[in-house]
Amino acid sequence: MRILISVVVVFTFLLFDVAAAHTRSQSFSTWTITENTTSFVFAVDARRATQLSPLNPDQSDLSILLLGHLKATLAARQGRKNCELTQLVSLGQAYDILRISGRFECPADVSKEAVTVSVSAFQFVSATHIHIARVEHGERSSDFVLREGRDQFDLDLKHSPNTVGEFLWVGFNHVLSGLDHVVFLIVLAFVAATPKQALLAISGFTLGHTASLALVSLGVLSPDTKLVEAMIGFTIAVAALEAGAKFGLDRRRALTAFALATLLIVLFSFGAGLSIVWAGLMLTIFAYSLGQLTDDVSHKIFLIITAAFGLVHGAGFAGGLTELSLQQTDLLMPLLGFNLGVELAQISALGIVYVTILTVQRVPIFSDGMAEKTVSAVIFALGCFWFASRIWL
Repeated sequence: MRILISVVVVFTFLLFDVAAAHTRSQSFSTWTITENTTSFVFAVDARRATQLSPLNPDQSDLSILLLGHLKATLAARQGRKNCELTQLVSLGQAYDILRISGRFECPADVSKEAVTVSVSAFQFVSATHIHIARVEHGERSSDFVLREGRDQFDLDLKHSPNTVGEFLWVGFNHVLSGLDHVVFLIVLAFVAATPKQALLAISGFTLGHTASLALVSLGVLSPDTKLVEAMIGFTIAVAALEAGAKFGLDRRRALTAFALATLLIVLFSFGAGLSIVWAGLMLTIFAYSLGQLTDDVSHKIFLIITAAFGLVHGAGFAGGLTELSLQQTDLLMPLLGFNLGVELAQISALGIVYVTILTVQRVPIFSDGMAEKTVSAVIFALGCFWFASRIWL
Protein backbone atom coordinates (compact mmCIF):
# COMPACT_ATOMS: atom_id res chain seq x y z
CA MET A 1 0.00 0.00 0.00
CA ARG A 2 2.85 2.40 0.73
CA ILE A 3 4.20 1.80 -2.76
CA LEU A 4 0.75 2.49 -4.19
CA ILE A 5 0.49 5.78 -2.29
CA SER A 6 3.96 6.82 -3.42
CA VAL A 7 3.11 6.03 -7.04
CA VAL A 8 -0.04 8.17 -7.04
CA VAL A 9 1.53 11.01 -5.05
CA VAL A 10 4.63 11.17 -7.26
CA PHE A 11 2.58 11.21 -10.45
CA THR A 12 0.10 13.81 -9.17
CA PHE A 13 2.90 16.00 -7.81
CA LEU A 14 4.64 15.78 -11.16
CA LEU A 15 1.55 17.00 -12.98
CA PHE A 16 1.13 20.01 -10.69
CA ASP A 17 4.84 20.77 -10.88
CA VAL A 18 4.68 20.66 -14.67
CA ALA A 19 1.56 22.82 -14.63
CA ALA A 20 3.37 25.53 -12.72
CA ALA A 21 5.87 26.07 -15.54
CA HIS A 22 5.33 28.70 -18.22
CA THR A 23 8.12 28.14 -20.74
CA ARG A 24 6.62 27.32 -24.10
CA SER A 25 7.06 27.97 -27.79
CA GLN A 26 4.19 30.17 -28.87
CA SER A 27 3.09 33.01 -31.14
CA PHE A 28 -0.03 35.16 -31.51
CA SER A 29 -2.15 36.75 -34.20
CA THR A 30 -5.20 39.00 -34.40
CA TRP A 31 -7.53 38.82 -37.42
CA THR A 32 -10.15 41.39 -38.44
CA ILE A 33 -12.80 40.97 -41.15
CA THR A 34 -14.03 43.63 -43.59
CA GLU A 35 -16.25 42.36 -46.42
CA ASN A 36 -13.96 40.21 -48.60
CA THR A 37 -10.77 41.24 -46.81
CA THR A 38 -9.18 39.82 -43.68
CA SER A 39 -6.25 41.65 -42.11
CA PHE A 40 -3.98 40.26 -39.44
CA VAL A 41 -1.09 41.13 -37.15
CA PHE A 42 1.30 38.29 -36.26
CA ALA A 43 3.45 38.63 -33.12
CA VAL A 44 6.25 36.45 -31.74
CA ASP A 45 9.10 36.80 -29.27
CA ALA A 46 12.32 37.84 -31.04
CA ARG A 47 14.21 35.05 -29.28
CA ARG A 48 11.79 32.54 -30.77
CA ALA A 49 12.39 34.02 -34.21
CA THR A 50 16.09 33.15 -33.93
CA GLN A 51 15.01 29.52 -34.46
CA LEU A 52 14.42 30.46 -38.09
CA SER A 53 18.12 31.21 -38.69
CA PRO A 54 19.00 27.64 -39.85
CA LEU A 55 16.35 27.98 -42.59
CA ASN A 56 18.34 30.85 -44.13
CA PRO A 57 21.87 31.00 -42.63
CA ASP A 58 22.86 33.96 -44.84
CA GLN A 59 20.15 36.23 -43.41
CA SER A 60 20.71 37.86 -40.01
CA ASP A 61 17.74 40.25 -40.00
CA LEU A 62 15.04 38.56 -37.91
CA SER A 63 12.24 40.62 -39.45
CA ILE A 64 13.19 39.49 -42.95
CA LEU A 65 13.48 35.88 -41.76
CA LEU A 66 10.04 36.08 -40.19
CA LEU A 67 8.50 37.68 -43.29
CA GLY A 68 9.81 34.88 -45.50
CA HIS A 69 8.68 32.23 -43.04
CA LEU A 70 5.14 33.62 -42.75
CA LYS A 71 4.82 33.90 -46.51
CA ALA A 72 5.46 30.15 -46.69
CA THR A 73 3.35 29.09 -43.70
CA LEU A 74 0.22 31.29 -43.84
CA ALA A 75 -2.65 30.51 -46.21
CA ALA A 76 -6.37 31.21 -46.57
CA ARG A 77 -9.02 29.47 -48.67
CA GLN A 78 -12.63 30.33 -49.42
CA GLY A 79 -14.33 27.19 -50.63
CA ARG A 80 -12.16 25.79 -53.41
CA LYS A 81 -10.46 29.10 -54.16
CA ASN A 82 -7.36 30.54 -52.54
CA CYS A 83 -7.37 33.99 -50.97
CA GLU A 84 -4.52 36.17 -52.20
CA LEU A 85 -1.89 37.46 -49.77
CA THR A 86 -1.74 41.08 -50.97
CA GLN A 87 0.26 42.62 -48.11
CA LEU A 88 2.94 41.41 -45.70
CA VAL A 89 5.07 44.05 -44.00
CA SER A 90 7.13 44.29 -40.84
CA LEU A 91 5.89 46.57 -38.05
CA GLY A 92 9.28 46.43 -36.37
CA GLN A 93 10.29 45.23 -32.92
CA ALA A 94 9.09 46.55 -29.58
CA TYR A 95 9.84 45.09 -26.14
CA ASP A 96 11.53 42.09 -27.80
CA ILE A 97 8.36 41.29 -29.78
CA LEU A 98 8.43 41.12 -33.58
CA ARG A 99 5.20 42.12 -35.32
CA ILE A 100 4.16 41.49 -38.92
CA SER A 101 1.07 42.95 -40.59
CA GLY A 102 -0.67 41.26 -43.51
CA ARG A 103 -3.87 41.09 -45.53
CA PHE A 104 -5.70 38.42 -47.54
CA GLU A 105 -8.11 39.33 -50.36
CA CYS A 106 -10.80 36.68 -50.86
CA PRO A 107 -13.11 36.10 -53.87
CA ALA A 108 -16.38 36.69 -51.95
CA ASP A 109 -17.72 38.46 -48.87
CA VAL A 110 -16.42 36.62 -45.79
CA SER A 111 -19.77 37.12 -44.01
CA LYS A 112 -21.48 35.13 -46.80
CA GLU A 113 -18.87 32.44 -47.41
CA ALA A 114 -16.53 31.28 -44.64
CA VAL A 115 -12.76 31.42 -44.98
CA THR A 116 -10.44 28.73 -43.61
CA VAL A 117 -7.07 30.04 -42.43
CA SER A 118 -4.00 27.83 -42.03
CA VAL A 119 -1.15 28.86 -39.71
CA SER A 120 1.76 26.42 -39.52
CA ALA A 121 4.44 28.94 -38.56
CA PHE A 122 7.31 27.60 -36.40
CA GLN A 123 6.00 24.02 -36.48
CA PHE A 124 8.95 23.08 -38.67
CA VAL A 125 11.40 24.18 -36.01
CA SER A 126 9.39 23.30 -32.88
CA ALA A 127 6.97 20.36 -32.95
CA THR A 128 5.27 21.56 -29.75
CA HIS A 129 4.76 25.17 -30.93
CA ILE A 130 1.42 26.73 -29.99
CA HIS A 131 -0.21 29.55 -31.94
CA ILE A 132 -3.10 31.54 -30.50
CA ALA A 133 -5.28 33.31 -33.07
CA ARG A 134 -8.01 35.81 -32.18
CA VAL A 135 -10.67 36.64 -34.77
CA GLU A 136 -12.52 39.94 -34.37
CA HIS A 137 -15.62 40.91 -36.31
CA GLY A 138 -17.35 43.98 -34.92
CA GLU A 139 -18.12 43.35 -31.24
CA ARG A 140 -17.70 39.60 -31.61
CA SER A 141 -14.46 37.70 -31.12
CA SER A 142 -13.26 34.12 -30.84
CA ASP A 143 -9.90 32.55 -29.93
CA PHE A 144 -8.32 29.45 -31.47
CA VAL A 145 -5.35 27.40 -30.27
CA LEU A 146 -3.35 25.87 -33.13
CA ARG A 147 -0.62 23.26 -32.95
CA GLU A 148 0.98 20.48 -35.00
CA GLY A 149 -1.74 18.44 -36.70
CA ARG A 150 -4.34 21.13 -36.03
CA ASP A 151 -3.29 24.31 -37.81
CA GLN A 152 -6.58 25.58 -39.28
CA PHE A 153 -9.51 27.68 -38.11
CA ASP A 154 -12.56 29.29 -39.73
CA LEU A 155 -13.19 33.01 -39.86
CA ASP A 156 -16.95 32.35 -39.80
CA LEU A 157 -17.97 33.29 -36.24
CA LYS A 158 -21.62 32.41 -36.72
CA HIS A 159 -20.92 28.80 -35.83
CA SER A 160 -19.09 29.28 -32.53
CA PRO A 161 -20.56 26.68 -30.11
CA ASN A 162 -22.89 28.04 -27.45
CA THR A 163 -25.06 25.08 -26.40
CA VAL A 164 -24.36 21.83 -24.54
CA GLY A 165 -24.99 19.87 -27.74
CA GLU A 166 -22.50 21.95 -29.74
CA PHE A 167 -19.82 21.64 -27.07
CA LEU A 168 -20.54 17.89 -26.95
CA TRP A 169 -19.72 17.69 -30.66
CA VAL A 170 -16.52 19.69 -30.11
CA GLY A 171 -15.43 17.23 -27.39
CA PHE A 172 -16.32 14.21 -29.54
CA ASN A 173 -14.27 15.45 -32.49
CA HIS A 174 -11.42 16.57 -30.24
CA VAL A 175 -10.79 12.99 -29.05
CA LEU A 176 -11.07 11.33 -32.45
CA SER A 177 -8.84 13.95 -34.11
CA GLY A 178 -5.95 13.24 -31.72
CA LEU A 179 -4.00 10.12 -32.70
CA ASP A 180 -2.23 9.82 -29.34
CA HIS A 181 -5.52 9.82 -27.41
CA VAL A 182 -7.04 7.17 -29.70
CA VAL A 183 -3.91 5.02 -29.34
CA PHE A 184 -4.17 5.29 -25.55
CA LEU A 185 -7.77 4.03 -25.70
CA ILE A 186 -6.70 1.06 -27.80
CA VAL A 187 -4.03 -0.04 -25.35
CA LEU A 188 -6.43 0.61 -22.47
CA ALA A 189 -8.76 -2.02 -23.95
CA PHE A 190 -5.85 -4.49 -23.98
CA VAL A 191 -4.99 -3.86 -20.33
CA ALA A 192 -8.58 -4.24 -19.08
CA ALA A 193 -9.56 -7.78 -18.24
CA THR A 194 -13.17 -7.32 -19.40
CA PRO A 195 -15.22 -4.75 -21.34
CA LYS A 196 -16.85 -3.77 -18.04
CA GLN A 197 -13.47 -2.99 -16.49
CA ALA A 198 -12.54 -1.04 -19.59
CA LEU A 199 -15.68 1.10 -19.24
CA LEU A 200 -14.88 1.70 -15.57
CA ALA A 201 -11.31 2.62 -16.48
CA ILE A 202 -12.54 5.09 -19.09
CA SER A 203 -14.87 6.62 -16.49
CA GLY A 204 -11.92 7.02 -14.11
CA PHE A 205 -9.87 8.44 -16.96
CA THR A 206 -12.68 10.92 -17.69
CA LEU A 207 -12.85 12.00 -14.03
CA GLY A 208 -9.10 12.60 -14.03
CA HIS A 209 -9.02 14.67 -17.18
CA THR A 210 -12.18 16.55 -16.15
CA ALA A 211 -10.45 17.67 -12.95
CA SER A 212 -7.31 18.96 -14.66
CA LEU A 213 -9.29 20.40 -17.58
CA ALA A 214 -11.46 22.40 -15.18
CA LEU A 215 -8.40 23.67 -13.28
CA VAL A 216 -6.73 24.75 -16.52
CA SER A 217 -9.90 26.40 -17.83
CA LEU A 218 -10.30 28.29 -14.53
CA GLY A 219 -6.73 29.51 -14.73
CA VAL A 220 -5.67 27.65 -11.56
CA LEU A 221 -3.12 25.66 -13.57
CA SER A 222 -1.08 26.82 -16.55
CA PRO A 223 0.51 23.70 -18.06
CA ASP A 224 3.80 23.65 -19.88
CA THR A 225 2.55 22.34 -23.22
CA LYS A 226 5.83 20.68 -24.16
CA LEU A 227 6.03 18.66 -20.94
CA VAL A 228 2.35 17.71 -20.94
CA GLU A 229 2.54 16.43 -24.52
CA ALA A 230 5.69 14.46 -23.64
CA MET A 231 3.97 13.00 -20.57
CA ILE A 232 1.07 11.82 -22.76
CA GLY A 233 3.59 9.81 -24.77
CA PHE A 234 4.99 8.46 -21.50
CA THR A 235 1.54 7.28 -20.31
CA ILE A 236 0.99 5.50 -23.63
CA ALA A 237 4.31 3.66 -23.33
CA VAL A 238 3.57 2.61 -19.73
CA ALA A 239 0.06 1.41 -20.63
CA ALA A 240 1.51 -0.61 -23.53
CA LEU A 241 3.92 -2.35 -21.14
CA GLU A 242 1.01 -3.16 -18.81
CA ALA A 243 -0.83 -4.63 -21.79
CA GLY A 244 2.23 -6.68 -22.73
CA ALA A 245 2.31 -8.10 -19.19
CA LYS A 246 -1.01 -9.82 -19.92
CA PHE A 247 0.67 -11.78 -22.69
CA GLY A 248 3.79 -13.00 -20.92
CA LEU A 249 5.99 -9.89 -20.60
CA ASP A 250 7.92 -9.62 -17.32
CA ARG A 251 6.43 -6.31 -16.18
CA ARG A 252 8.98 -5.68 -13.41
CA ARG A 253 11.94 -5.98 -15.75
CA ALA A 254 10.17 -4.11 -18.54
CA LEU A 255 9.15 -1.15 -16.38
CA THR A 256 12.56 -1.02 -14.69
CA ALA A 257 14.24 -0.94 -18.10
CA PHE A 258 11.79 1.74 -19.25
CA ALA A 259 12.53 3.78 -16.12
CA LEU A 260 16.22 3.69 -17.04
CA ALA A 261 15.41 4.62 -20.64
CA THR A 262 13.30 7.53 -19.37
CA LEU A 263 16.21 8.79 -17.32
CA LEU A 264 18.59 8.54 -20.29
CA ILE A 265 16.15 10.33 -22.61
CA VAL A 266 15.93 13.22 -20.18
CA LEU A 267 19.65 13.37 -19.45
CA PHE A 268 20.38 13.57 -23.18
CA SER A 269 17.91 16.43 -23.69
CA PHE A 270 20.75 18.95 -23.78
CA GLY A 271 19.63 22.50 -23.12
CA ALA A 272 16.04 21.48 -22.35
CA GLY A 273 16.10 23.18 -18.98
CA LEU A 274 15.92 22.17 -15.33
CA SER A 275 12.13 21.77 -15.40
CA ILE A 276 12.36 18.95 -17.95
CA VAL A 277 15.20 17.25 -16.07
CA TRP A 278 13.16 17.47 -12.85
CA ALA A 279 10.08 16.08 -14.61
CA GLY A 280 12.15 13.26 -16.08
CA LEU A 281 13.45 12.26 -12.65
CA MET A 282 9.89 12.15 -11.31
CA LEU A 283 8.71 10.06 -14.27
CA THR A 284 11.65 7.72 -13.72
CA ILE A 285 10.59 7.24 -10.09
CA PHE A 286 7.01 6.64 -11.18
CA ALA A 287 7.91 3.97 -13.78
CA TYR A 288 10.28 2.22 -11.37
CA SER A 289 7.75 2.27 -8.49
CA LEU A 290 5.02 0.92 -10.75
CA GLY A 291 7.31 -1.91 -11.78
CA GLN A 292 7.79 -2.99 -8.17
CA LEU A 293 4.08 -3.79 -7.81
CA THR A 294 2.99 -7.37 -8.27
CA ASP A 295 0.69 -8.24 -11.17
CA ASP A 296 -2.16 -8.74 -8.70
CA VAL A 297 -1.70 -5.34 -7.03
CA SER A 298 -1.26 -3.65 -10.40
CA HIS A 299 -4.56 -5.16 -11.54
CA LYS A 300 -6.34 -3.93 -8.40
CA ILE A 301 -5.13 -0.33 -8.74
CA PHE A 302 -5.67 -0.23 -12.49
CA LEU A 303 -8.55 2.26 -12.16
CA ILE A 304 -6.51 4.58 -9.92
CA ILE A 305 -3.57 4.60 -12.33
CA THR A 306 -5.91 5.29 -15.23
CA ALA A 307 -7.43 8.24 -13.37
CA ALA A 308 -3.90 9.56 -12.70
CA PHE A 309 -3.14 9.30 -16.42
CA GLY A 310 -6.41 11.14 -17.04
CA LEU A 311 -4.99 14.13 -15.16
CA VAL A 312 -2.23 14.40 -17.75
CA HIS A 313 -4.45 13.88 -20.79
CA GLY A 314 -6.90 16.42 -19.36
CA ALA A 315 -4.22 19.10 -19.44
CA GLY A 316 -3.79 18.27 -23.12
CA PHE A 317 -7.56 18.28 -23.72
CA ALA A 318 -7.76 21.79 -22.24
CA GLY A 319 -6.82 23.28 -25.60
CA GLY A 320 -10.20 22.14 -26.89
CA LEU A 321 -11.94 24.49 -24.48
CA THR A 322 -9.31 27.23 -24.44
CA GLU A 323 -9.77 27.82 -28.15
CA LEU A 324 -13.44 28.70 -27.57
CA SER A 325 -12.59 31.92 -25.71
CA LEU A 326 -14.59 31.02 -22.59
CA GLN A 327 -15.09 33.21 -19.58
CA GLN A 328 -14.88 31.56 -16.16
CA THR A 329 -18.57 32.35 -15.53
CA ASP A 330 -19.46 30.37 -18.67
CA LEU A 331 -17.50 27.28 -17.65
CA LEU A 332 -20.24 24.88 -16.46
CA MET A 333 -22.12 24.42 -19.73
CA PRO A 334 -19.11 23.98 -22.06
CA LEU A 335 -17.30 21.81 -19.53
CA LEU A 336 -20.34 19.53 -19.23
CA GLY A 337 -20.91 19.32 -22.97
CA PHE A 338 -17.24 18.94 -23.81
CA ASN A 339 -16.73 16.11 -21.33
CA LEU A 340 -19.88 14.31 -22.45
CA GLY A 341 -18.52 14.47 -25.98
CA VAL A 342 -15.14 13.17 -24.83
CA GLU A 343 -16.81 10.30 -22.95
CA LEU A 344 -19.00 9.33 -25.90
CA ALA A 345 -16.01 9.42 -28.27
CA GLN A 346 -14.00 7.21 -25.92
CA ILE A 347 -16.82 4.69 -25.54
CA SER A 348 -17.35 4.64 -29.31
CA ALA A 349 -13.63 4.09 -29.93
CA LEU A 350 -13.58 1.37 -27.26
CA GLY A 351 -16.51 -0.41 -28.92
CA ILE A 352 -14.72 -0.37 -32.27
CA VAL A 353 -11.56 -1.73 -30.64
CA TYR A 354 -13.41 -4.64 -29.01
CA VAL A 355 -15.25 -5.52 -32.22
CA THR A 356 -11.90 -5.53 -34.03
CA ILE A 357 -10.29 -7.70 -31.33
CA LEU A 358 -13.12 -10.24 -31.41
CA THR A 359 -12.96 -10.37 -35.21
CA VAL A 360 -9.19 -10.82 -35.32
CA GLN A 361 -9.28 -13.51 -32.62
CA ARG A 362 -11.38 -15.67 -34.94
CA VAL A 363 -8.42 -15.91 -37.30
CA PRO A 364 -6.45 -19.07 -36.28
CA ILE A 365 -2.97 -17.54 -36.53
CA PHE A 366 -4.00 -14.74 -34.14
CA SER A 367 -5.86 -16.86 -31.58
CA ASP A 368 -2.90 -17.04 -29.16
CA GLY A 369 -2.76 -13.29 -28.57
CA MET A 370 -0.20 -12.61 -31.30
CA ALA A 371 -2.20 -9.67 -32.64
CA GLU A 372 -2.43 -8.05 -29.18
CA LYS A 373 1.29 -8.60 -28.59
CA THR A 374 2.17 -7.00 -31.93
CA VAL A 375 -0.14 -4.02 -31.47
CA SER A 376 1.10 -3.49 -27.89
CA ALA A 377 4.71 -3.49 -29.13
CA VAL A 378 3.89 -0.98 -31.87
CA ILE A 379 2.03 1.28 -29.43
CA PHE A 380 4.92 1.09 -26.96
CA ALA A 381 7.30 2.20 -29.72
CA LEU A 382 4.93 5.05 -30.62
CA GLY A 383 4.70 6.14 -26.97
CA CYS A 384 8.48 6.16 -26.63
CA PHE A 385 8.84 8.11 -29.88
CA TRP A 386 6.32 10.74 -28.80
CA PHE A 387 7.88 11.00 -25.36
CA ALA A 388 11.44 11.43 -26.65
CA SER A 389 10.65 13.63 -29.66
CA ARG A 390 8.42 16.00 -27.66
CA ILE A 391 11.20 16.47 -25.11
CA TRP A 392 14.06 16.81 -27.58
CA LEU A 393 12.35 19.00 -30.20
